Amino acid sequence: MYHIDVIRLLGLDVPAPPPEGSGPGELIPADFELLAQVVQKGVIAGSVVPTRPHLPVRSLEEFTKDAAPRVAAMEESLRTREQDVPLSFFPHPGGMVPWGRTARDGVLMWDTTDPDTKNWTTVLTESDFQVWVDLPFSASEFIVRALLGRAEGVPDFETDEQFESGSYWDVYDDMRETAMTLAKRDIGAVEHIVTMVRSIGVPGIRQYAEELVDRAASELCDRLPEDYVAVMKEFPGGVIAGVRVFPVVQTGAEGAASRGAPALRRLNEDRRFLQWGEVEGRAAGWLTAKDDPQDWRVGYIEPDGSALIYLEDETFATFLQRRLQGSTRD
Repeated sequence: MYHIDVIRLLGLDVPAPPPEGSGPGELIPADFELLAQVVQKGVIAGSVVPTRPHLPVRSLEEFTKDAAPRVAAMEESLRTREQDVPLSFFPHPGGMVPWGRTARDGVLMWDTTDPDTKNWTTVLTESDFQVWVDLPFSASEFIVRALLGRAEGVPDFETDEQFESGSYWDVYDDMRETAMTLAKRDIGAVEHIVTMVRSIGVPGIRQYAEELVDRAASELCDRLPEDYVAVMKEFPGGVIAGVRVFPVVQTGAEGAASRGAPALRRLNEDRRFLQWGEVEGRAAGWLTAKDDPQDWRVGYIEPDGSALIYLEDETFATFLQRRLQGSTRD
């Protein structure tokens, strides 16, 4: 039903439902196909540019044809950095299918792991393909959140011509400010990561990240390093510089996330290792022997549990910053 919310937020008339037995949703999610029938080509909330498919959608090959060069650029960029793609791309079974882009040249995709199109969720990446965000939203729920989270004065919808003569200049100024911030020689680790996440430029992401932090017990966040909490208030989970960072969710007694998602969890026999993510097949987390979370440092545990590698000079934020800057040393 989120596509109806989008239509109403844009001030458009809700179309009559399709005749029984002829509804969309067989090849791409029905909510997106219904939106494509109603919303004209343009920019939503100054940030989201959905693909305009030929309707009805007859094949995913045709639907993804225009995005193929961008997908190739993503794969080449990650291969050059010796990083894995978070998920495979279509036509691999369960591969990501691009459904749009951001106004800052990021890419919007569906995670098609579930065979039912109505359960496809959203993955997006910024223009440099270093930050990948996992969101449990359909395309239409993602757009609703962008509309509701947009800054005051940002139009709900603009044609390409209106955007290029209006909101584009705000986007340009933001991108220039981002570049200047990242170019600072003495940029702090948290500022670096937060700037990269914000460079995606889609309203609603920060609000969702804060929702996840708020859902976690306050006692949990009080017992975690400050740099981690600061980053996770901006980043709802996904991949940063090849490192999968779990979303902030409260864990149960056995360390399993209440929603079945990856979560902070204790590993090894003495429970002194608190995992927050994964990198190159290894568990990544903190050694928590010291009482003050600000003194915790990052380590790895090999997939078979055979060895623990301790990076005594690396915090959560400095570890990610180092990888963003191109270093992958242990």
